[in-house]
Amino acid sequence: MKQEKERGDKMKKIFKSIDEHFEEYIMGLFLIAISCIMLIQIFMRLIGASLSWAEELCRYFYLWSVFLSISFTIKKGIVLRVDLLLSKLNVNVQKAIEILLQMINIAVFTFLAFYAVRTVVGVKISLQTSPAMELPMYFVYSIIPISFFLVAIRSIQQIYLVVTNKFVKAEIDFSEAE
Repeated sequence: MKQEKERGDKMKKIFKSIDEHFEEYIMGLFLIAISCIMLIQIFMRLIGASLSWAEELCRYFYLWSVFLSISFTIKKGIVLRVDLLLSKLNVNVQKAIEILLQMINIAVFTFLAFYAVRTVVGVKISLQTSPAMELPMYFVYSIIPISFFLVAIRSIQQIYLVVTNKFVKAEIDFSEAE
């Protein structure tokens, strides 16, 4: 019985860590992969045996990390926006506006995800492949609907946090940056 509880607690910690850091883990892996692949590519060029696929794969990893960063910014509350007027309003109005903004995010990104899925299906039907690696392009394009659905999920999470008073607005002081 105690082992089952410990296993359950361990699984909760794992799921919580994945929920809190999913995008960071994946983007970190992509950054490490890009760095390693480009380092190998540089070395291979020095010995005269360039890799034909390296730059293409790094480009796709970069593209994937860019799309994943959208949901990362939603999750961390660091979306670029001007909230000078918002900060002057009372807390309840701020919450209502935050919920409205997140609902707009959900609507827009769900709409975009729907059409992104249609685009990916169209690319899959076309049997298009990447030039160097001959990777099916629908695989490359699939990050677009995945990231848009992830943004919608992260926006739903933000609404939950606002409603339950657990929302922590990211405060970034750019005056200290040099």
